[in-house]
Amino acid sequence: MKIALVRQRVGWGLGGAENYAASCARELARQGHEVTVIADYCNLPGVRFLRAPVLGRGSVAKNLSFFLMVRRLLEREKFDLVYTCARTGPSDFLRVSDPLHAVWIKLGYRYGNPRLRALRLRHRTILWLEKKSLQEVRRAVIANSNLVKGQLQEAYGLDSGRVKVLYNGVDFRRFNLGLRRRRRELRKEYRIVGKEALLFVGSDWWRKGLDLALKIVPKLAHDSLLLVAGGRARRARKNVRYLGNVRDVERLYAATDALVLPTRYDPFANVVLEALACGLPVVTSRFNGAAEVVRQGETGFVVENTPESLLRAVSGLLASPPSSETCHRSVAHLTWENHVKGLLSLL
Repeated sequence: MKIALVRQRVGWGLGGAENYAASCARELARQGHEVTVIADYCNLPGVRFLRAPVLGRGSVAKNLSFFLMVRRLLEREKFDLVYTCARTGPSDFLRVSDPLHAVWIKLGYRYGNPRLRALRLRHRTILWLEKKSLQEVRRAVIANSNLVKGQLQEAYGLDSGRVKVLYNGVDFRRFNLGLRRRRRELRKEYRIVGKEALLFVGSDWWRKGLDLALKIVPKLAHDSLLLVAGGRARRARKNVRYLGNVRDVERLYAATDALVLPTRYDPFANVVLEALACGLPVVTSRFNGAAEVVRQGETGFVVENTPESLLRAVSGLLASPPSSETCHRSVAHLTWENHVKGLLSLL
């Protein structure tokens, strides 16, 4: 089958949605399909790359130019299946890969009135593209969590049967229990000595709730350390180390005691799957779609994103941690092979 996969940037080390698109394209090709990636940038070998250049400066010009370039390419080339992971169309399947803008603009950033923000040209453009791309889906909208499915229904009135939930896959060749055997060595490498280590992974610190994680570290009963992977590297302060961007995050999953992600909004944070696959328990908020794969009290905790709820959950987890095998087994079925089979079963 000739399949087009659309995303502005596709490849490794670019971000969660970009990694998703690369993993999906690779697995589709592995299963024998003729895959074409339509993107402005792609670092994925082994698949055909058709460039849809992003033009201009600023988000308005970039988003509109990509939308128009993709339409032009889809008119020129014929595919059996068009799978878009961006605000573009027309498509057979559209995966909501980015935070749903109609929801995110209401949650807002730290400042300003959400109604006034919605009037700004950038936000009006993204909202129009979001609505237009959803209207042009021929088969189904793919949500990566029930959280997102509910938001799609509420924000855009989509029929429940039109939205299919398909959890992300995880690369078990990279994220597995193997590195746990080197845990003592890795803890020494990261200077985790005589402390319990929490891990925060993410570059959008406010949305991901880093400020909440920072508040609980001094209040934990035991001497604890918070490692922050992603975002800007900063000078360490007491019990907090900022590591900047980390390429081999699986080493941190093996070295630390819990992933803490009190996000304000995340359609599906892939780091939750990665951590569990590596045997690391998770504490995250109910505003994270990936919270749906956390088994409450068994592989971690799902909490309100408040310092009080977070502190109780992290304290309980550190006092009675689940086994790494239990965490790994809980997500063992979420392979990329099963993900792609689930997608194609919707045809």
